[in-house]
Order: sequence, then structure tokens, then C-alpha cells
Amino acid sequence: NAGTEADVYISVCGERGDTGSRQLLRSQKSKKFLKGKTDISAVEAVHLGCLYKIVVGHNGHGAGNGWFLDKVVVKDPIIDLDYTFLCHRGLDQGKDDGNIARELPVTDASTFSGRQELELKREE
Repeated sequence: NAGTEADVYISVCGERGDTGSRQLLRSQKSKKFLKGKTDISAVEAVHLGCLYKIVVGHNGHGAGNGWFLDKVVVKDPIIDLDYTFLCHRGLDQGKDDGNIARELPVTDASTFSGRQELELKREE
């Protein structure tokens, strides 16, 4: 029960503005946002410059709408750079802190190693 059937939204924020709230439409898979799976969605926007945070959440609709989100990776095709936003928490009205949206700062790869990421996962 770590996946969700709710509509998932994201807002990407950078030095030149933000995308506003955008629904992540169906991934290339027939079912989206399932436990243990990776989903890929495209969000078209003007170039936002360096990204510093995202806000990701869902609308809370549907049975079993709670969702455990590991991380979000935003790929910037203009400068060929990936931005990672770690969450490692649930977005669930009935668990954790009850929030169905999270504001996530960008993870600086030079200060946050893969080993630290694994340690965070173990804590969950």
C-alpha cells in the first residue's frame, strides 16, 4: 500500500520562477505511482535556471491514496543536469504527519553521498 491512485502534482522552483502546480500525467506505464516502481513524466516549462526546490503532492482522492515517495529526479535537458530531491516519507492523511504534499529542497550531490541516502532509507 505504498503507491497511490490519486492525481499527483508537482511545482518546480528555480532562480527564474516556477512552473506552478502541474499534474503528472500517466507515465509510460499503464498504472502510475505503484510501490517500488519508477515513473517518468514530462513537464514542459520555460527554462527556470538553477532549481532549488519542488513541491510535490496529490489530491487525496481514491481508495488507498496514501503514497510513499522515495525521491524525485528532475532532468534539465537544456544544460544536461539532473536535480535530485529526496523525500523518503509518506504523503498520507492517515499516517506520519498527515500531509499529502511536501516541499523538498534540492540535494547537493557534492555534500550528500549515496551512502547517506541508503542510511536514510534504512531509518524508514
